[in-house]
Amino acid sequence: MRSLRVAAAAAALTLALAACGSSSSASSSTTQTTQAAGGGGGGSTSQPAASGKTIAVTEKDFSITIAGGDHIAKAGTYTFVVTNKGPSSHDLTIEGPGVSNQATPIQGPGTQNLTVTLQNGKYDFFCSVPGHKALGMNVDVTVGSGGGSSGGGGGGSTSSGGGSSSSGGGWS
Repeated sequence: MRSLRVAAAAAALTLALAACGSSSSASSSTTQTTQAAGGGGGGSTSQPAASGKTIAVTEKDFSITIAGGDHIAKAGTYTFVVTNKGPSSHDLTIEGPGVSNQATPIQGPGTQNLTVTLQNGKYDFFCSVPGHKALGMNVDVTVGSGGGSSGGGGGGSTSSGGGSSSSGGGWS
């Protein structure tokens, strides 16, 4: 059974890397700001100053690490400074209460900003490149108490590679 899982993981990795190889960007380090409030949003290629509180996010092949862990103490506007330190192209996509498919563009190594207004509840932070979420690029993040917010949570998926910071702290 274990060898079957290893073979399946190797096949998924090969497929994911093949998909990554065809996705490239002309710029190796750009800043993209996407704002979401109440589920709306749109991209902007300007480079404004970070809005709200800044949180560092590191992506590697195949993990996502959020500075401070997977809990944000209170709702508000946050700018996620997303640094891809892996050789493959990645993005950071956020879904949860009031936020639907807000993401950085898929890009190779470099840094981008993603500004999102978060409500209390559970959010799914993941890479949307096919196969990457299943390989561990998925972190469930709780904002505030995480309870009582309507509108859905982080999608209920789990990952075996985690990638979230081991720190249990949050932001206030």
